[in-house]
Amino acid sequence: MKVPKVSPLLQKAYKVAFAPLTSIKNKTTNIVALDSFRKQKTENLFDLKKLFGFFSIREKFTDHFVFAPEKKVASLPKESTSIYEEVYVNTFDGEKLHGYFMPAKEKTDKVMIYLQGRDENVSRWYLGPKNIQEHVPIDSLIVGYRGYGNSSGKPSCKGVITDALSMYQYLIDRGYKPENISLYGRSLGGAVALELASKVKVRSVVVQSSFSSLKDIMRYSHPYLPSILVDNKIFNSNERIKEINAPILICHGTSDDVVPVEQGCQLYNIANEPKKLIILPGAGHRHLKTFFNVEYFESLKALFL
Repeated sequence: MKVPKVSPLLQKAYKVAFAPLTSIKNKTTNIVALDSFRKQKTENLFDLKKLFGFFSIREKFTDHFVFAPEKKVASLPKESTSIYEEVYVNTFDGEKLHGYFMPAKEKTDKVMIYLQGRDENVSRWYLGPKNIQEHVPIDSLIVGYRGYGNSSGKPSCKGVITDALSMYQYLIDRGYKPENISLYGRSLGGAVALELASKVKVRSVVVQSSFSSLKDIMRYSHPYLPSILVDNKIFNSNERIKEINAPILICHGTSDDVVPVEQGCQLYNIANEPKKLIILPGAGHRHLKTFFNVEYFESLKALFL
């Protein structure tokens, strides 16, 4: 049987505890050793507290860097309120998320979860899936992350992943099959989509104008700040995309000044087959509707239907 190694710290503790105190000299020596051991132990605990303190600060900074929620909800046009179903999704950790279920014009068993970007809320973002539905006959679910619009809670990286999992479960509960559920992620939503697709079965994934990792996007947008300030284990799309075998479409504009097109190309190069890359010449990060072409919508049809 292999004898486990004993750390120097434990060896010292053992000697202090069991060394024979046969003389005043020995007693004095052991008392000094015990004090030294206690001091070292206290210093180690202090270092751990500092370490945990750093992780706590980094987590808060990451959440602040990632999310820009808008609480004010705009009213939807009357023609939309008569078509779309207002829904609330209960998360696994007790939050209540507000959103819309948007049925296709013709009956279908295929559905898309539209995952929004970092700002505004579903009262603005619903136009994204609405535009897609004008070209692709698919049901759509768009739900605001926690802390956005009428959704309860406060946004956090871990919390938003739980939100996405809860949206997926909501569709399962409505009777949709996993193989008929597709994900469409815009900007931050692309990273959320990849996190979700790495954990559950989906039909396909679309990543629109999204970053390769939090560390990469921080180096681009805030080059003067040390990248260690963000937790790169979460929303690390470079790693998550390797875990996904569902068909993936990566789409990016050449004039995107928020997330450079190189990051979209990087994700495409890492992704497993089957995959496709569509580059939109002249398109920025926002207002993409006029740049979406026939190839784009035909690619969505192939993925979603």
